[in-house]
Amino acid sequence: MKSWAAGLIVTGELVCDSCGRLMRHPERYGLVSEDNEPPKRLCADCSRAAGYLKARRDDKGHDIESYL
Repeated sequence: MKSWAAGLIVTGELVCDSCGRLMRHPERYGLVSEDNEPPKRLCADCSRAAGYLKARRDDKGHDIESYL
């Protein structure tokens, strides 16, 4: 099984699997799967701290964040 990360939007209420914070619509969260582990839902702050959410500047000069 391979590792992967996806950026999604909450459509109701979810709890972050790392910090336990309640996330509500329309917050962004990361669904992250690492080798031989079930997927985890991480809030944007925990995703940033774990290195899954990165900030960059696009070609028009806008700052954006994207999941790897």
